[in-house]
Amino acid sequence: MSQIPPPPPGQPAPMGGAPGVGANKNLYTILAWALFPPIGSLIFLFVGKDDPDVKYNAAQATVIHGAALVIYILLWVITIVTGGILGILIPLWWLVWFVIWLVGLIIALQANGARVSFPVLGPMVASYVPMVEGWAK
Repeated sequence: MSQIPPPPPGQPAPMGGAPGVGANKNLYTILAWALFPPIGSLIFLFVGKDDPDVKYNAAQATVIHGAALVIYILLWVITIVTGGILGILIPLWWLVWFVIWLVGLIIALQANGARVSFPVLGPMVASYVPMVEGWAK
């Protein structure tokens, strides 16, 4: 009968289990901005609830994208009420929302999992972020 030798020194023994949130911190921050705003940021608010940085970034993305979605819906209502005269505002808002999404994605890529400080909109939504973070307890 042969025995399996132990691993050589310096190499850790293989362990099972999935990596924790800390290992995926950067990925979760990027995906909170990248995936189906604001639904993706809501998903990562709950997935990363054990890591305060991931939770903060996802909450900030949720607030910013949620506000953008509310503005989009209001523009649709305004377009319908005006009989389509102000319908040009909807494609313009899509362009603005795309720029917001792109800036958030670039900042998340550069953050390496740390807290993201979104320019201009970050300070405006700072008071709402703790409330949204409280959703994922």
